[in-house]
Amino acid sequence: MKNNKTASKGLFLWLSVFSLISLMAVVTALWYFISPRLHEFHYTLPLVFLSGLRIFFLILVIGTILVLFTSVFEKNFLIAKFAVKLFIQIVYPISLLFGKIFRIPKSRIGESFIKVNDSLIRALKPKYKPSEVLILLPHCLQNTSCPIRITVEPKNCKRCGNCDIGAILEVAEEYNVDVAVATGGTLARRIVLEKRPKLIIAVACYRDLVSGIQDAFPIKTFGILNIRPQGPCINTKVEVEKIRNSLKQIVIKNK
Repeated sequence: MKNNKTASKGLFLWLSVFSLISLMAVVTALWYFISPRLHEFHYTLPLVFLSGLRIFFLILVIGTILVLFTSVFEKNFLIAKFAVKLFIQIVYPISLLFGKIFRIPKSRIGESFIKVNDSLIRALKPKYKPSEVLILLPHCLQNTSCPIRITVEPKNCKRCGNCDIGAILEVAEEYNVDVAVATGGTLARRIVLEKRPKLIIAVACYRDLVSGIQDAFPIKTFGILNIRPQGPCINTKVEVEKIRNSLKQIVIKNK
């Protein structure tokens, strides 16, 4: 029932380091080629430009080290929001490019990225009220033979046990958090805009999770990969205990 190959977060971290080193090399090469032109305008311009590059590289290296340490040890090493955004919005696409060069499947890079993202959230040790948390599920978790419509109201589920929706609702009720079911990325974005959660626990395939994490930022999105025993987008499963453990870590339970 589980995926044949699961990527560790180390894969994305190593690709990230390689990507950033390559980025610095490209920028340095560009400076080398344009510095004679800059000198023609004013003799101090190459030095000013080089000083700016050094400051940029220093910030980049420090930010990368802090994010790496935070992800590996799952302790908050003073990571800044801009550093996390750098990894989500810039480093991931560059890592995909190098992954293509080294023939690393997108799915493995995406799964590794999700694990890094989740480790960063755990490192921050966030605590939220139940009303601030949303469990966002894909429609493919529902059994295809089920006649009940749950995209409008998940509580319509009869909890027959033929899919994991019922078990997830029980966990959500235990922690008093909201549950929504989306049929696609457009509806998922609309749900997030309407409910305005501070943290999302999302279940989906790696592709939808990655795009969801990027779209929802700066809202924290904890990603849980679904299981696809019959292939993508049909009768998928999820380890419900992972959802429970995530809620246990982040939700302030009402006494």
